[in-house]
Amino acid sequence: MKFVTNTETKPVVGKQAQRLHDAITTGTSVSNEKAQATAQRIFDRHTKPKQV
Repeated sequence: MKFVTNTETKPVVGKQAQRLHDAITTGTSVSNEKAQATAQRIFDRHTKPKQV
């Protein structure tokens, strides 16, 4: 993966900052429903018993 060097870092403020703070203090994550569904599909695929 290439790192783009011409990006600009901006501070997290407002509702996003509050969500991030809450996630850090409670030990949870910040993600949208689509990302959660993808992670769940991958988890299900790798944890289902193999049929012999």
